Amino acid sequence: MKTASISYAKAHLSALLGRVRSGHSVIITDRGIPVARLEPVTVAGSDAYFRSLVERGLATSPKVPPTKTLLEELPPSPTLKRGTSLVQAVRDERDEGW
Repeated sequence: MKTASISYAKAHLSALLGRVRSGHSVIITDRGIPVARLEPVTVAGSDAYFRSLVERGLATSPKVPPTKTLLEELPPSPTLKRGTSLVQAVRDERDEGW
């Protein structure tokens, strides 16, 4: 397993992520002490985690499978006028169904 200092990781993040994409893990160290681990995300693990949330009643499965263009279909973020209450803007947005 490769180790990298924080300064190296900051300067070479793209290269480290390339290693992670190919299945390797990278330990990030701060003055020689391990503080973080970069590792590939496994879809199977994520699916199991979400299934456990659904089973415990903490989440619900989507009624329609998400599409790749889901984020493109969302309405644009609201633009607030100076002095507008952010709380009120969120309440208004919720009332509209988003």
